[in-house]
Amino acid sequence: MARASSELESRFTDLALVSANFGFLLPYEPLLAFYGASAEVRVSSAPGDAVVAARQFGEILAVTIGHLAGVRSPAADQSSRLRVLTRAGLMHAPVLAAFEDLHGSADGAPDRAEAVAPILVQRCFELAVWFFRLQTGDREPMSFVHTSPSDLRVLAERLAPLDGLLPRLRREFDLRMGPTSLLASERERLIVGARDAAGEPLPEASIAAEVQRRLTKAGWDVLGPGADADRDRSLGCVLVEPRLSGGSRADLLLLVGGQVVGIVECKRDGADLATAMDQAGRLAAAVTEASPWPVWRSPLPFRYVSDGRRLLFYDANDPEQQARLISGFHRPTALARWQREAEADHAAPTYRARQAAHLPALEEDSAAGQLHPRQLRAVRAVEQALVAGDRRVLVQMATGTGRISAEIFEAYRQLTYARATRILFVVDLRTMVHQLRSRFGKFNTPDAGRSLADVYQVEELTSAGPTASASIVVTTVQRLQAMLAGTPEPEDGAARVSAYETAEQVSQSDTAPLEVTYCEALPPDSFDLVVVDDCHHSLYGRGRALLEYFDAPVVGFSATPAAPVFGFFNANLVSEYSFEQAVADGLVVDYSVYSTRFEPSGRVALVPMDGRIDADAKRPRRTQYEQLDEDLAYVGPDSDPRIIGSERLAAVATAFRDALPALFPERAAQAELVVPKTVVFARNDAHADEVVRHLREVFGAGDTFCQKITMRSDHPDQLLRDFRTTPQFRIAVVVDIMSGPTDMRAVECVLFLREVRSAAYYELLLAQGAQRIEPAELRAVTPGAFAKTQFVVIDAVETSRHHQRRLVNVTDASGQAGRRALERLLNRMVDDGLNADEAAELGVRLARLIPVLSEADGAAVRRLAGFSLEQLVSRLLDAAGEEARDTRALLAEVPALRPVLLGIYDGPAATDAGELIQPSAAAENVRRRLAAFTRHAGPFTATQLWWIENIAETAAAAEAPFDPKDLDSVPFSGRGGTDGFLRVFGDDAAITLLSELGEALA
Repeated sequence: MARASSELESRFTDLALVSANFGFLLPYEPLLAFYGASAEVRVSSAPGDAVVAARQFGEILAVTIGHLAGVRSPAADQSSRLRVLTRAGLMHAPVLAAFEDLHGSADGAPDRAEAVAPILVQRCFELAVWFFRLQTGDREPMSFVHTSPSDLRVLAERLAPLDGLLPRLRREFDLRMGPTSLLASERERLIVGARDAAGEPLPEASIAAEVQRRLTKAGWDVLGPGADADRDRSLGCVLVEPRLSGGSRADLLLLVGGQVVGIVECKRDGADLATAMDQAGRLAAAVTEASPWPVWRSPLPFRYVSDGRRLLFYDANDPEQQARLISGFHRPTALARWQREAEADHAAPTYRARQAAHLPALEEDSAAGQLHPRQLRAVRAVEQALVAGDRRVLVQMATGTGRISAEIFEAYRQLTYARATRILFVVDLRTMVHQLRSRFGKFNTPDAGRSLADVYQVEELTSAGPTASASIVVTTVQRLQAMLAGTPEPEDGAARVSAYETAEQVSQSDTAPLEVTYCEALPPDSFDLVVVDDCHHSLYGRGRALLEYFDAPVVGFSATPAAPVFGFFNANLVSEYSFEQAVADGLVVDYSVYSTRFEPSGRVALVPMDGRIDADAKRPRRTQYEQLDEDLAYVGPDSDPRIIGSERLAAVATAFRDALPALFPERAAQAELVVPKTVVFARNDAHADEVVRHLREVFGAGDTFCQKITMRSDHPDQLLRDFRTTPQFRIAVVVDIMSGPTDMRAVECVLFLREVRSAAYYELLLAQGAQRIEPAELRAVTPGAFAKTQFVVIDAVETSRHHQRRLVNVTDASGQAGRRALERLLNRMVDDGLNADEAAELGVRLARLIPVLSEADGAAVRRLAGFSLEQLVSRLLDAAGEEARDTRALLAEVPALRPVLLGIYDGPAATDAGELIQPSAAAENVRRRLAAFTRHAGPFTATQLWWIENIAETAAAAEAPFDPKDLDSVPFSGRGGTDGFLRVFGDDAAITLLSELGEALA
């Protein structure tokens, strides 16, 4: 075997020695050398065979690249491979074009083969050079060698012995190309290397001219040789190869206001720019001594090194200086501003230095009281990373946990203390632009109570660029793309649809990475900081150049960071706040997932999904982020997604209707169970129309009960408002409108009638639905509801089975089944201890109690356990994750917790640890009568319900009719007392309401 292997290696070596155009690929993949040489040698003698070999060259190279990047295609065809690699950011335009030429070639027409074979061999060579540069970083020019007939005969002789071994070679190749796992940071280096390798090296004679062209584009006045006398004619002038005393030389000197402030050195393409920057530093010191012109500082602080493609910048004023790659030269006005800032604050001369010197501790910032500890942790982590010099910083915060508030507070601190000149916020949707601007207006600064928008100008980015007075600029990805990459902006309707939904609905054929050009209205130095708010991961893949264009640190906030996001930020995840932690803290509710079982009779049953935690889902979150997200493997709707067609819609709707009492058992005793607010996902408008018709028929309801809301609807914004605020509108059938920042707090059910193929999108939709709502707000739109304790997911198309989730699924957390399950787990906790899966299940079941937890119940848990119910849930959930705390033994040591937790489930408040009392019969009677009153006398607003419920509670506590004089006592006095009550209901209506409420409660 060893001899055969050695003989094979010898044959490949012989092939490589005579193949000038493909032999250099042998060390990286022998089959590439074989297929490249096979295509070349058959161009004239057998052009059809040459075409086939060229196509196989492309396929082998695509598989090899995917293997190196840890990217697997969901299908074994070349089209899928290319789309996946492109979405991963590995296929830039010229490379993708060469691959597509090979893949699209016809191999069945001899006359066409004769014409295209030479072209395809050239494409193979271009891809071979690109792959070689990707592997080696070598930027030396490489030209195709036109092989003589005699050399082609020798090449054919070397190929002949290998032809017979091809099946074996392919089998060995398939074994080598097995599944691989790649760290996100390693994939990021590969993506950057693929981009750099895609460009042709510049001739050395052209580099200086290209550098000067880029300087001119940035607003510099490039003076000709010997024109130094004109150095004052513009704010920023460039001296080309200036004459310096003592024999010193420089390629280019930068002057601002007549003073020399910087230096530019030109190097050959592919040169080591870091080494060149060290040389530029020594030259920056020598130039200041030899310069006949005024010098601002010695040594020169602003230093640039370029090979015509890449541009490396170094600012000697920065603390712990670090050179960084930038997309274009800074404008003279930017360097002039940096000069002024450095002279005004010698101790902290740069933006980064001011962050380290002037950002106060969060405990000392009076505005920090507007944030919760979880938000402050994120802000602290971001600032520590920026002070350390990190240029890309990632924060993970689950939807509904105050991500936007944290972003706004960070912007306030950067503007106020670090004196940032301008900050850019990038969002996914136009509606998010308006929401952000509104939130800036609601953030109160310590400055006489003025809002952030009153102190700093906030504006939306336009095609004219930001105004000079703007401190905060908000834009969509689409607007950036239009300005920097020249793509058309979407129409108003399309701008409302999230990129997550666009990826679901639109074919992903056009996924080549964007290429940006210098924009005079939006130069690279326009912002000191870029904040990205939970944008679709395509921004970090196909659209990464939009963020790399700006010379500013990028801080990304994401609820579900997929692998492309994690890679772009170099795995620099500085703060996490997961969905599990949010459930434990009571900020969101967990969700229960049910699938549909279609029986032969045509009946449909709802079946709880298996709740066991998959082994993959137990991996640490950071490891999951590192793995390639299935969004990348999903290459677009080449086949239609699964949907529930018209023949099954009525059965699914009937199953949903009939299951409601079991899904919400605490409401089943009501005379008429109000259908929870429900969102139904349909495939398109036509499908949505069918769904609406069937739901209305099954529920026997009118037009208002169930309505379609899509971008094609008349007045979709008004329909959304009606769905959120009116009790009559119970079911919304949607296609795309819920994919943005839509308020889904009152929604308690979602029904998937079409497949959602993106894992990140699926998680986003469920996280939106899991957001909490105040009980009074919920009762205002869902009469008879007490509190939102879960979010029910009904999956009729098996979407949920394709998307792993970390948190165990609990589908019977209410009613007697839920109580029996909770009691079983609590008994095991005391008697035998819990395994990890059981601990997670117990954590989720207890998390469902957080929204209805009374102060007395909470105090009882703290006295026994030593920590709150929220902390108990957090520890139980961590026991199923990577942090793996051994809380099970601790719980076993506190058996008195069992009756307290069961008592919380049953409803009454605890007055002492382990000692529970039932509410009085009068109080229970008041509760029932109040529910009936609000159901029949309403609807009421959330504010009105607060007054009604507190009046009822006061009457129940006193076991006597409510005395209107109590309106001026606690808790009513906090809301204006009698005057506040009259203001909310109106004078006449208030008196009538008190009378009717008193009669109802009597």
